[in-house]
Amino acid sequence: MSNRVGILFAAVTIAALAAPQPSHAAESRAYLLTSDFSTGSMSAMDLSSRAVSTDVASVFDDAAIRVYGGLIYVINRYGADNIQVIDPASGYATLRQFSVGAGTNPQDIAFVSATKAYVSLYERSYIQVCNPSTGALLDTISLAQFADADHLPEMAKMTMVGTRLLVAIQRLDRLNGYVPTGPGLVAVVDTQADTVLDADPATPGVQAIQLVGANPVTDFIPVPGTSNLWIGCAGVFGVNDGGVEAIDAVALKDVGVVSTEAQLGGDIGTVRWYNATHSYAIVSDASYNSSLVSFDPTSGAKIGTVRSPGGFSLPDCAIDDRGEVLVADNGATTAGLYIYSAGTDALIAGPLNAGLPPVAIAFDTAGLLAGVGPSPKSGAALSLAPPAPNPAHAPVSLSVHLAAAGQLEVAVYDLSGRKVATLERGDHAAGDVAMHWALDDANGRRVHAGIYLVQASAAGKHSTRRVVVLP
Repeated sequence: MSNRVGILFAAVTIAALAAPQPSHAAESRAYLLTSDFSTGSMSAMDLSSRAVSTDVASVFDDAAIRVYGGLIYVINRYGADNIQVIDPASGYATLRQFSVGAGTNPQDIAFVSATKAYVSLYERSYIQVCNPSTGALLDTISLAQFADADHLPEMAKMTMVGTRLLVAIQRLDRLNGYVPTGPGLVAVVDTQADTVLDADPATPGVQAIQLVGANPVTDFIPVPGTSNLWIGCAGVFGVNDGGVEAIDAVALKDVGVVSTEAQLGGDIGTVRWYNATHSYAIVSDASYNSSLVSFDPTSGAKIGTVRSPGGFSLPDCAIDDRGEVLVADNGATTAGLYIYSAGTDALIAGPLNAGLPPVAIAFDTAGLLAGVGPSPKSGAALSLAPPAPNPAHAPVSLSVHLAAAGQLEVAVYDLSGRKVATLERGDHAAGDVAMHWALDDANGRRVHAGIYLVQASAAGKHSTRRVVVLP
């Protein structure tokens, strides 16, 4: 449910760093949720051939999608109120489908591991903690302290950063037409203790990160090479009072506005980072005509209109690791998937038939690094010890424990999931394997300051640790 109202943004910008280009494309498929708002389905596209397999699974007609550990998690929202787990390797069979409570209206799911995840609920004042491998409810975490007079915080999208869960809080007044009651918030949860962290210890009570704008509606988008995340605040429908802003996920503070709705030309619906001078947003004008626009994150200025088919017809876009912008179009006469060249905005392909009109896009490697929590305990098949020093401005020492002999790969990724460097790849005997990261990329250049994820992989198991690189 999108309801928009807010405040005028100050003309503040941040500089973002260009993303490292991957040496090869890790993503192979795009998963497309499709809907005509009475029937829901899912299709899959091969990113190399662009061949689309339509209607590979049935889902609810109002849903969101996440991918984690090779499985697809469909958040079936209001009226279904469940999480559907789909296995692409088993012909897109539904492995399980578990309720999160009638009338709860789930909005997102975020993962610590294959056995612990969090579900944000629009119609409740708490987050559910569940075991996604069984559907069992493990716990609840109250966010009632961030609610307004209707006693609901209206929690929306979430993301994991290290062992912290970030939750967007819209704070809409249901008693007065869903009007936002002030700036949006980002609540921070310690996933090791399952407690709400205080983002502002100088202020009495437990504080969330306060945003500049109202009604945060988009995904959290990592800015590679920094500890920043973007989030789009919609404000009021038909009023250019929102925009894209950045928060520092380490310092737990808002760091400024990237671009305003006035600059972009309409209400924010989706935002995607590509590089420091060319990124993307879906906006809708006062007549609810949606457009995909490109903009310069350094200045906030709109570069151009990439796609504008008319009507409220562009629900989502995503950028793959090939440098392509995939755009879902659900217009009455234009429905299909369109592909543009990121950075040049040139149309590459489309419309591609997705079966029903596409409404949401995810990639098969998404979520590989999302659940970064404590490594397995001693005795596990694979364990990556805490890096030292951390935070670091000099080489970092690492140690991986293998319970059995086998092939080991240790790689460094930025927060967008792009591989920065490979530290180790080869066969090893059982025991401890020591190595170091000199804080450089695959080309021997020192990486920029920010958060990086070191992941060890062996025998289909993964262990991940976060490294904060200082300037």
